Formats: sequence, C-alpha cells, structure tokens
Amino acid sequence: MNDRMGKFFLCFLLLPVSQLLAQPATESRDSTAVQFRLYGSFRGHFAAYNKEVEIQENASRLGFEISAIRKGIRYFAGLEMQVNMFRSATSFNLSASTTGGYLQADRNQDRQLLSSRLGYMGVDLGKWGTVVLGKQRSIYYDITGYTDRFNVFGGGASATYTAGTDGGYTGTGRADQALTYRNSTGRFSYGAQFQFLNSNNNRWLDGLAFNLQVQLIEQLKFGIVVNQSFLNPSLINSGEFIGLKGNPRYYAAGVNYRAGNWEIAGLLSRQQNGDAVNGRIIDPVNGISNPVVVFEAVGGELYFNYHWKKVSVLLGGNYYQPDTDIFTSRGERPINAAFKRRYIIAGAAYQPFRLLKFYSEARIANGTAALGSREPSVFTIGIRLDAEGVFSKKLYD
Repeated sequence: MNDRMGKFFLCFLLLPVSQLLAQPATESRDSTAVQFRLYGSFRGHFAAYNKEVEIQENASRLGFEISAIRKGIRYFAGLEMQVNMFRSATSFNLSASTTGGYLQADRNQDRQLLSSRLGYMGVDLGKWGTVVLGKQRSIYYDITGYTDRFNVFGGGASATYTAGTDGGYTGTGRADQALTYRNSTGRFSYGAQFQFLNSNNNRWLDGLAFNLQVQLIEQLKFGIVVNQSFLNPSLINSGEFIGLKGNPRYYAAGVNYRAGNWEIAGLLSRQQNGDAVNGRIIDPVNGISNPVVVFEAVGGELYFNYHWKKVSVLLGGNYYQPDTDIFTSRGERPINAAFKRRYIIAGAAYQPFRLLKFYSEARIANGTAALGSREPSVFTIGIRLDAEGVFSKKLYD
C-alpha cells in the first residue's frame, strides 16, 4: 500500500515540473521582479455574556509575503503572526486558536503577544498550478471557508477547528507541515494536500486531502472535499482515548452564491473520529478525571450577507450534532448525552472607508457543552482596522 502511494505521490510531484521544462522561455533571462507585501489586521471588541462584559482579542494578525518573479514563474514565501493585543483569556472566534495537537483536547496555552498562524514557501507555475510547502490554509478550508465569514462567530459545525485547535494537526484548518497543489481548468478548480508531521509514527504520510470546485454559473459555486488523517496504530489500539476507533476522516460539501448585493452560502459536514473534548468521570476511589473523548458528528452551517454601500447585514447559524453514545469499559458516559452546538448568528457592520470597519454580532445559543452546561449567548461590538502595502522592484543580473 505504501509503495503504491509513494509512486502516486512521486508522479504527482513530477507532473508540474515536467510541464514546466517543456515550455519555451519567452522572457528576458537577466531580470527578476521582486515584490514585498506587508499587511496587518487589528480587531477587538466588547463581549457581553454570562452577565459579564469583557474586552476580547478577535484574531488580529500581522504578516508579510515576499515574491520573486522570473520567466513567468513566481517563487514566494510568507509568514503570518497572530497579535494578542488584549491578552484576553476568552475568544469566541474559533480561528483565533494557534494551539496545535489533536488528542490534547482544549489544551490551554499562554497568550504571548505574538504567536504563529502561517509560515510557508511555494512556487506559482501559472497554468500548471501552485505548489506550497509549510503551515498554510488547508485544502479542506477551501470548502468550509464558504460559510466561515462572520466577524466573530461561525466555523463551529464544519470540523475545521478540531479539539479547540486551529486544525493544524488534522489538516482541516491551518494545516501543519503540509504540501499542497492547487490548479483550475475552465469551470473546475481542484486541490490536493499531503502532510508530513513526524518520523515516529511508522508512516511516511500523515494525512491527505482532495477537493473539487465547480463554477456552475457565474454566480454559483459548488465544492466538495475529503480529508484523511493517519494516526499511529498503536495509539488507536491503546485505549488511552475514549471513543477513538480509527483514523480521523472528514467530508464537506458547500455552495456559495454571489450576485449583486447578496452573498449566500451553505455547508454540510461529516467527520469520523475527527474531533475531541475533555470529558468527566467520577470514580469513588480515584476521584474526578477528565479524559480525552473522541467523537463523530454531522454539522451544517448557513451564511447570509446583504451589503448596501457602506453597510452590511449578516445572518446565519451553526448546528453540530455529535454522536454521544460513548462509554468507558466500565459503562460510564464521559460526555453529556445532550452535547451539541446549536446557535443563530446575527450582525451588522459599517465600513466608513476601505481600511476601517465597525461591527456588532450576536450569537443566540441553544446548545449544550460536553459536560452538560448550557452554551452562553453572546453579544459583541467592536472595531477592525486593516492595512496593506505592496512594494515592487526589478533586479538585473
């Protein structure tokens, strides 16, 4: 099996290279165009929930990308850092997590001023596609990102940000140590992703994903994706993680419609062994323990945006239904039978000019957390400031 996958992977890598070598050189050999792009997005808000008000960070980031263009080929590298300006302990923006791992569910980390979001290198071969290596936006997120477009909430029913992380280890969010290939032909665009996470799990390939998007009409796009992660078999068979029965697998299908002042998107997802939470077991001898519980789930997301001049109105919702029929070897149920994520999102934004946005967004929740508490409803009001600059220069040999 590994030999066949190795041959397929080698052929996959050599295809764009062979096509590149076959094309004639048409540009001057003695000049290179260099571009440097610097950008920042600074976001913060007041959040009212549980009869309290808190100033919260909302996934601010600062990044750059440098490109060298020669003979029609663009070579590039980029870095993006999260800026935790307010050091708030809570964030309702799921994409704000920079925590790695998967089976270390809901792992907390100290909020440093800067933490890594992206780091990648790549080459754009024009009509032969783009190859990128490093920590980057995943092939899975190409599809689940259809509905993850709210200012604060959303992304909670697509299994993108697994186990309270940024989806890096599972390759569903900002994929760790990934090699991706993207290209488009006519109405079709497609992508593939391969992960190489470590050398101690008896596998040379730790994850792969494939997606396909079709522009059905000018305004309507449809996309599907499958993402497969590979764990060490000894980890699956160890019994250390309750509910873990096999390798994580993720499926998603979405539609996106844009016409005039409207944008409408919908998404359906299904994951197997693909998400985790901390459960609770009360033992009369050992006391309370909080084991990692892996579960399967189905989910759905909706996103509506109507914008008129400088004002936008947003509406949508997330519904995530886990399979809670999970028991320990002693018949204990480590997570609540009513565990599910269910909320409506409503908001508005005002953008007086291109770089500045004021937003207000509410999450009206009717779900239950893994340990049985009610998910809180939240109201936010905040501000977002964006800036970007591109600097270009031509160098001669």
